[in-house]
Amino acid sequence: MPRVKKKKKPLRGSVRQNTATAKRGSNEESRPWFGFGARLALLILVTIAIIVSTAWLWRSEWPHRQARRATNAILRLTQKTGFAVTDVMVQGRHYTNKQALLEALGIKAGAPIVLFSPEQAHENIMALPWSESVSVLRSMPNKIIVRLSERQPMARWQHNGKTVVIDRDGKELTEAQADQFLNLPLVVGDAAPEQTKDLLSSLQAFPVVARLLKAAVRVGERRWNFYIQPNLLIRLPEDGIDDALVKLTTLIQEQKITDRNVVAVDLRLPDRMVIEPGTQPKASQFGEMSE
Repeated sequence: MPRVKKKKKPLRGSVRQNTATAKRGSNEESRPWFGFGARLALLILVTIAIIVSTAWLWRSEWPHRQARRATNAILRLTQKTGFAVTDVMVQGRHYTNKQALLEALGIKAGAPIVLFSPEQAHENIMALPWSESVSVLRSMPNKIIVRLSERQPMARWQHNGKTVVIDRDGKELTEAQADQFLNLPLVVGDAAPEQTKDLLSSLQAFPVVARLLKAAVRVGERRWNFYIQPNLLIRLPEDGIDDALVKLTTLIQEQKITDRNVVAVDLRLPDRMVIEPGTQPKASQFGEMSE
């Protein structure tokens, strides 16, 4: 007879982990040394101490002195390795004062080239009276290149009892002395500077007239009167000035009008001219012109 296996009885109770729970002690070591308020006060005091010490160091300039020493050491090293200004090349300078230009660069020979600021030099040079445009380059290791474009004297302008030199934009060149530019044409009248560029452009096609021109007077802000050598007044029209200059060129070359006893020629009318004979007027002396 086969043996019948007995069923195992289930375990009663519950299975518990083999862990130990730490009990909170009541001794002095488990307690903080001081309370939250005291710790907060200490943190504030430490923060204040850090701020005060940092401010003191900053005001004492100690960091600044250390930074300057380090910077100077680096600059001396760059000089010893050849990165120092030894050559300044300037292109386009005719009227600008050489010493003023060098001072505007803001650096001396032998100085570390890394200290040179092309932007600041550009600003300084543009402030000089003759400067129209300029480019400034720093060419490593030791060269500075300046390409300068200067304002060009165009004419002498007589107004309010004085004579000044103006450029092609009609602006006064404050550093130019009028008596040093006697080869330039003389223009007279308050409105003359604005129209001088166009006038001289027209005269390029009439070299005979341009060569004899001594003064051009702007009349009523509308038209020009010419004074040509030796003692001749030419009244030009408001419009059609080129046609009038063609006639004037013919009078000079073919009719020899400047050799005749003529004091004025009126070319304001397109279909005729009026020639005035007579003695030389005082204005022919080309002193103070009147509009």
